[in-house]
Amino acid sequence: MDRNIATAARDGSRAVNKGQAANKGTVFNIQPFSIQDGPGIRTTVFLKGCPLHCPWCSNPESISPLPQIRTAFERCTGCGACLDACPAGALSLNRGRAVFDQTKCRRCFQCIPACSQGCISRIGQTLSVEDTVGLLVRDKIFFDHTGGGVTISGGEPLYQPDYLSAILGRLHGEGIHTTLDTTGHAPWNVFERTIENVDLLLYDIKHLDSIKHRSAVGAGNETILENLKKCSGRTEIWLRTPLVPGFNDDRRFMDSFVELALSVKAARCYFLPLHRWGGHKYTAIGSKNPYAGCRDWAEGEIDDMRKRYRRREGFVYFEHA
Repeated sequence: MDRNIATAARDGSRAVNKGQAANKGTVFNIQPFSIQDGPGIRTTVFLKGCPLHCPWCSNPESISPLPQIRTAFERCTGCGACLDACPAGALSLNRGRAVFDQTKCRRCFQCIPACSQGCISRIGQTLSVEDTVGLLVRDKIFFDHTGGGVTISGGEPLYQPDYLSAILGRLHGEGIHTTLDTTGHAPWNVFERTIENVDLLLYDIKHLDSIKHRSAVGAGNETILENLKKCSGRTEIWLRTPLVPGFNDDRRFMDSFVELALSVKAARCYFLPLHRWGGHKYTAIGSKNPYAGCRDWAEGEIDDMRKRYRRREGFVYFEHA
C-alpha cells in the first residue's frame, strides 16, 4: 500500500467520524444508469475510505477517507500557475508539464482554480444525508420500471456507518431497493444496524486462507467470514471474489468459494477476473500501481473455468466487476 494513502487512511478516520456526527459523509462519485451493481438500472454512490488495501484495487482514489487531488496533465501547457498557487511545493515542472507529488500535498486545493486547462480536480465531496437522498430519488422512475435501485459502494461503505445507515433508512422509506457493496470488514454491531435496510448484499471475499488474505490486503478474513455467516438468511446475498492470477485462481480456492456461497444460501456466486481499467487512476492521484506487472489472463483461461462450473450456470457467474 502506498505510504501516503495509508497515512491518510489512518489520520483521516477522525475527520470521517466527525463528518458522520454532523450527518454528513464523503462521496467521490455518484454514477447513474449503472447495470453491474445489482439488478435493474441503478444509481451507485461511491464513498471514500477503506480499511483494506487490495493491491489490485480499480478505485485507488477510494482508499483514503480524505479528499484528494486528481490530475490530468496530458492537457498541461506548462504555464506554472498551479506551482505559484501551491504553498506546499507539491507541484513542479518536468519537460514542460506539471508533476504532482502527493507526499507534499496539504489538501488546500488552491491549485484547482489556478489551472486554466482544468488539469487538476478534487476527489471527494462532503454531502449531507438530505442532499444525497435528494439526488438519488430523482432516478426513482428508472428504478421502478427496471427493478433497479441504489447501490452504495466504495471504498468500504461501512467505514462511514452513520452516514450509510441514514441514507439506507431514508431510501427504504421512499420505497427504493437498496444494495450494499461491501468487503464485510467491520464490527458486527455496525453491520447489524445497517443490514436492516439492505435488500441485497454484494459481498466481496478476497481469499479463504486468512494468512494469504492478510499478506495481500493487510488484514485477516476472520471478521469478514463471521459477518457473512451472520448475514445468511437476513437478506439476499451475491457472493463475489476478484479472480487474481497467482493469488486465488487455483481450483481448490474456486471450489471452496462456490461451496461457501452455497453454505450461506447466496443467491449468486461471482468470479470477477482482474482487469486493468483502473490503472490510470494511480497516476492521476500521484501514486504507484502495485499490480501493474500482474500477468493478463491467457486466451481461453476464463472459458475453461466457466466450463468447469457449467452445471451451476445461473448460480456461478464469470463477469468483470
